[in-house]
Amino acid sequence: MSKILKWFSKGRRIDAIKMLEPHLNLTLNSVRELHEGIKFKLNEKEEESIKHLKKAGELEEEADAKRRSEMRELAKGVLPPLSREDLMNLTDSLDRIADGAKMTAKLALLISFNNLSKEIKDELLNLSNLAVKCVKKLVEALSWMNKDFNATLSLIDEVEKIEEESDEKYDLIRRLLYNSEVKPSQLVFINELARGLETITDWCEDTGDLARIIIVTASEA
Repeated sequence: MSKILKWFSKGRRIDAIKMLEPHLNLTLNSVRELHEGIKFKLNEKEEESIKHLKKAGELEEEADAKRRSEMRELAKGVLPPLSREDLMNLTDSLDRIADGAKMTAKLALLISFNNLSKEIKDELLNLSNLAVKCVKKLVEALSWMNKDFNATLSLIDEVEKIEEESDEKYDLIRRLLYNSEVKPSQLVFINELARGLETITDWCEDTGDLARIIIVTASEA
């Protein structure tokens, strides 16, 4: 039996992954709320947009509180040293995703989408969809860590593919913006919004890489 399988074969060690589940759900929901807020704002439904964007920030704060609780539990030493350290890094990385959603939501509250072309609006919505899709796939991958390592690695590969697609989408939005007649000040804000969405997928990829390291390193031990 591999070292990591031994870790997760004991109830107290399985709890380490189960302990992350509320954090995973809060992280995913914060990005979903961000997406809903952007979608409503693109459709000129300001009140609905504000509600969802503010909710994204509230969920990030809940996720941050959950992270602190997880850190306290992990620091008690209920796991072998290597897994404890890696899981603490994993928790930190998850928090960056939620923090990215909060910061991007704050930016979205300030932005005007007036005078944007339909093409730019559509691509912003597509990029926002990719952010949700990426986080959802990451959550699914991490949820399999104490069940099926091959499934986890396969799902992490999918996270990377979505991140690459997000990179391409961000590049397209930048090209559209710079070839548009959008005012410079608005262009800067829209670009930062798109970059915030793309950065969420970057953090998903980084978190997936950490999970891969946990699995691969322990399996080779």
